[in-house]
Amino acid sequence: MINSDLINEINIFLENQFLDQHKRLVHIRNVVKVSLELGKLFSVGTDEIIVSALLHDATKNYSFKQNYTLARKYFSEDVLNQVPNPCLHAYSAAALAKIRFKITDENIINAITYHCSGRMNMSDLEKIIFIGDFIEESRDFVNEEVKIMARQDLDKCVYMIMCSTKAYLEKNNQQLSVLTQKAIAAYEEKKEGFND
Repeated sequence: MINSDLINEINIFLENQFLDQHKRLVHIRNVVKVSLELGKLFSVGTDEIIVSALLHDATKNYSFKQNYTLARKYFSEDVLNQVPNPCLHAYSAAALAKIRFKITDENIINAITYHCSGRMNMSDLEKIIFIGDFIEESRDFVNEEVKIMARQDLDKCVYMIMCSTKAYLEKNNQQLSVLTQKAIAAYEEKKEGFND
């Protein structure tokens, strides 16, 4: 059950976890802030947003081995073997949410798990955390058009972010998540102007 005690416990955990990484804490707080703003616009629950946003990067400072070992407690090897290394923390953070903080709401778990890659058929909570992680105010690389779209149409904004991520990763010879590829293809199949 989500209550102020749980949120306080998560905040204390994060402060201890990132004692020497002030920028990471600032990023997390900024994601909470912008995600709450989007939640008001699109009628998504405050508690779910706070918990998802607080925990989305909770294991960001873990080693690859620590992330993999923790993620493996909740996800299969087959799933994890398809996850690009920079996104592995999302899976371990979801496992942490379930194991340490007893989060049972699958929508929250999914919002944490897929905040890095996105996926097809995301819930509005998942979209908001995905977008919030990308557009929060300390991200100086974000195009203003994306920030405007975030407040108008979640799906179009998710699509714009995924395409931007794809272009960046391809330019730098880095792996794009299969989930992102499939989501982009699904958006482009729609007749709603995502590829206008």
